[in-house]
Amino acid sequence: MSRSRLATFLLSMSLLAGCGSAAVRGNDAHVAGPDPIVAQGGSIDRAQLRSALAARRQQSLDRFLAYREGRVYPINTFDAGLQHVWRDDAGHLCAAATLISADWGYEVAAAIGAENNFIRLADVHEGPLWDWVLTSGLTHQEVVAIQEPMMREPDVTTADPLEIARLYGIYTSVERQVRTMWDENLDAAVDALMARPDLARAMLDGHVAAPGRFADAVARTEAAARVRAPGA
Repeated sequence: MSRSRLATFLLSMSLLAGCGSAAVRGNDAHVAGPDPIVAQGGSIDRAQLRSALAARRQQSLDRFLAYREGRVYPINTFDAGLQHVWRDDAGHLCAAATLISADWGYEVAAAIGAENNFIRLADVHEGPLWDWVLTSGLTHQEVVAIQEPMMREPDVTTADPLEIARLYGIYTSVERQVRTMWDENLDAAVDALMARPDLARAMLDGHVAAPGRFADAVARTEAAARVRAPGA
């Protein structure tokens, strides 16, 4: 075989070997699976997530409307003027706390107030409460609007009918805004949740965000109570 023919033959074999190794690498990649996010639990279908979050959004709205119609709101016995009150001395929860208690239980909601009874959800951007917002079906701005601060009552022992009427009117305006911007804000809520694949998959499985440290606080309180009263 001439030197030129030998070179051509070797080049052809090299190309064939390269194609074969490329095919093997391609098969290996297929066996290994797609990117880590998909491998951990399957790709997230936006349309399915939007449908699940729409149902969740309706649930949150229904709970908010039931709270509004109950007309039992926290009494601000703390500061003059407007003040966010998570839980008052009689145990009444604010609107946002009530929605959270429907998912996490009253004791967990109370534990949030025990940590900071004047918490403003407008300032929350991480942690269990933020995760709950992402899985509420509402946007952060809508949850903030629901958490209306309370006016200081002239008589701290009873609810002021004027304050109840004021809050009721504001809650009615919030409902109107939620309904008017339903599709736009649902899409915004989906976008925010898609950025958290772990929470998005939980939503598709029918779960909301977990209470995290707030549930731990309740567990510690209950454990301490058992120690103080071992015979109970």
